[in-house]
Amino acid sequence: MRHETSVEIPSYARKEMAKTAAESLIEDYSTPAIPVIEIAESNGVKVDFVDFGDEYNDKVAGICEFKEARILVNAFDGVGRQRFTIAHELGHWILHRDIFLSNPERYPVLMRFQKPSEADPLEQEANYFAANLLVPEKHLKSVINAPISVLASVFHVSNAMMEIRVKDVKRK
Repeated sequence: MRHETSVEIPSYARKEMAKTAAESLIEDYSTPAIPVIEIAESNGVKVDFVDFGDEYNDKVAGICEFKEARILVNAFDGVGRQRFTIAHELGHWILHRDIFLSNPERYPVLMRFQKPSEADPLEQEANYFAANLLVPEKHLKSVINAPISVLASVFHVSNAMMEIRVKDVKRK
């Protein structure tokens, strides 16, 4: 039985923790593209592609329903965006579930075309988790100088996401 307790919200993004959590889920995968739906479902989360309705399809990329153990993904987004949404929401599920169950008002719906607040450590962690899950450093390092569009195609992510990931890995 789960005990509802007050869960502390971090004051900074714990990127190494997010990276380690993502890497632990992909240890058995030696090549891209990482099967993000399979990973989500093996962690007890159902993934559904949905129509959010005329008012919200242009605004919402995805939602994690923590009590129902479901990730809802905008059915009209491209595959790269959908995969990132699933990975991002799975990051919230794995890293922040207790926080959001205790503080539901703290959970932000993942909006389309909106950069998450740099001041929100939970969003930074979910993004970093997603990047490390979809484009593992161990897979990217040997091909990092290939064109962004080729890498994005191989890893099944958007060009924008791949640009950010390549810059991040090259900085290390």
